[in-house]
Amino acid sequence: MLLLSLILRECDHRANSILKKHSQLEKLSQMPVVLLPLHFDREPYSTKVGPCQRSVVIRPFISSDFMTGRAAIPGEDISEECINEMEKEICEVPGITRLLYDLTSKPPGTTEWE
Repeated sequence: MLLLSLILRECDHRANSILKKHSQLEKLSQMPVVLLPLHFDREPYSTKVGPCQRSVVIRPFISSDFMTGRAAIPGEDISEECINEMEKEICEVPGITRLLYDLTSKPPGTTEWE
């Protein structure tokens, strides 16, 4: 369990560092970084990579009151260059196979991942 928390912290650190580097952080209200037990890009019968690889979801969110809000749209609200760099850096973290981007607004979704 400790290893998973370290992986998540590293992914969160990389994502937020890249947002700061690209001056995108102040455009967002928040950006949850979520670790999921989903392993993409695995050959069905391969034993090369263990079944415990993970995916990361980011949800850059814009809101004035957190009662309603919307996802930050790549290329409109947040630069595509920033997102591409996040994908590259986060997928280099050992144990991570893919970065997913959540475009859910509130409502119907909640502010955080639950």
